[in-house]
Amino acid sequence: MSIQMFALPYAGGSASTYSEWESKLKPWVELCPIEYAGHASRFCDPFYTSIEEAAEDISEIILKQQKGDYVIYGHSMGCLVALETAFILEKKNAKLPKAIIVAATRPPHLLYKDKPLGDLSKEELMKEIASLGQFDPEVLECEELYEMISDIMYADVQMNTSYKRSFESGTISIPILSLTADKDDEAPVEDMKEWQKYTSGDFEFHLFEGDHFFAFEDNKDFISFLLNYILSIK
Repeated sequence: MSIQMFALPYAGGSASTYSEWESKLKPWVELCPIEYAGHASRFCDPFYTSIEEAAEDISEIILKQQKGDYVIYGHSMGCLVALETAFILEKKNAKLPKAIIVAATRPPHLLYKDKPLGDLSKEELMKEIASLGQFDPEVLECEELYEMISDIMYADVQMNTSYKRSFESGTISIPILSLTADKDDEAPVEDMKEWQKYTSGDFEFHLFEGDHFFAFEDNKDFISFLLNYILSIK
């Protein structure tokens, strides 16, 4: 039986964010992308109001879908949801993931130390996100698409920036793998290494070439590394 990987999207992302990974991970890893409430196929569900609420929902999804060994991957905002989900799973005495893989976001105690995005207006936020390369600037010019995406982004960023977890309040026992890219100013190397403070288990760090969305570029080295890591902890 292959090991499952529950994949949590970045702010504004959806389960389809990971669509190109499935064929690259088979047959060794079964990809299980998570859809956030209010996004894509769950468009009619109300947005989460906090990372904790998101994690509670996602922990239940994982418990229903989990078959055996698994890992949780989170990109950008997904890192925070992954961490909080791990805390909830430990409290529930559930079968724990073999590892939490966090990519492209500082740990909670260092969030937005340069740019507090939660203080921006919806319009300012959209311009800032566009500058990171998450979507084409043309989105800002299409009123209907802009309204839909800006509502999702605003809701996600608000719960992201209100998250107050600190390593001083406790750690998880689950191993953590922290990943970033050399051109990602939102997740500098020294900050990403501080994810180690959130686990009493093993910790690894790896640096890739690329920007904030390095994991979704044509990055064969990333997929190869990810597979080797997951299979090594199985």
